[in-house]
Amino acid sequence: MLALGGNSYMKAVLKLIQAHPGMGITRLMFTFELTNKDQSSTGYPMWLGGRVEVQARGGNRPYVGPLQPSTAQPINIGRFGQEASTQVTLDLTDQQFRLIDENRIGGMVRMFLTFTGHAFIDGQYVPVQDMQQFQHVINQSEWLDLVREAGLKQTIMLELEAPDPLAHPELAQALDYYAQARTRFSEGEWRLAVESIRQSLAALVGQKADDEDSESDVKDAINEIRRTQNRHGYEPRRELVRRAAKFMADLGAHPETAETRKPDAYAALMIAGGLLHSFSA
Repeated sequence: MLALGGNSYMKAVLKLIQAHPGMGITRLMFTFELTNKDQSSTGYPMWLGGRVEVQARGGNRPYVGPLQPSTAQPINIGRFGQEASTQVTLDLTDQQFRLIDENRIGGMVRMFLTFTGHAFIDGQYVPVQDMQQFQHVINQSEWLDLVREAGLKQTIMLELEAPDPLAHPELAQALDYYAQARTRFSEGEWRLAVESIRQSLAALVGQKADDEDSESDVKDAINEIRRTQNRHGYEPRRELVRRAAKFMADLGAHPETAETRKPDAYAALMIAGGLLHSFSA
């Protein structure tokens, strides 16, 4: 609800969000339905803008950018109960888009919109005031639709939410290590993220991280399945992938062996996430 000078009120309802790609810029367009809630009002012109913040990890709400009018203003507001439609836009760089994606919580994006502007009522300009900051949650599927609309095809954004540990208690320890890996990744701690993946992959089969595997063990397993590959389905091959992924992640425990980079941590995170889903199926 928006207040206008303390005497008039306006109800704002978000009806649609669309993404329009540009050259390194994605324009998010918000379509709002405005309803005059002042029973004595005969209508008035109004100008509307604002700013946007998002919910980030750690409870922060960083500023994203300004809301700019997309349709002609002033907006002609009718008498009490009548509706008017308007559109405002938010421009995001590709980097901003990806930062928002990386900071999603539970797969969702929570946006906070603060409106600014004024209306011309009874011969006076009166300011628009947010009675309560407008919040909108973009769920996981809606956000991925916006990613596709934005044309960010060169970047693959995979959804690999870990399985529910309550539904899979036998994987609880592996899932706990995986959650730690995701936290370390979001903090930019690539080596620690890979180390947590190492722990998770071992816990998947009830082992400790230092119990396995040497390079010769992985090679022997590969050679064995090659000799008998026509008789092996997904389960033994999945175990082979786990062993190989665990062997790769062992470098996370030995920072002197190789410097762990973001692509290395990302690859380990994706492989382990897929295996967790496979083991819980």
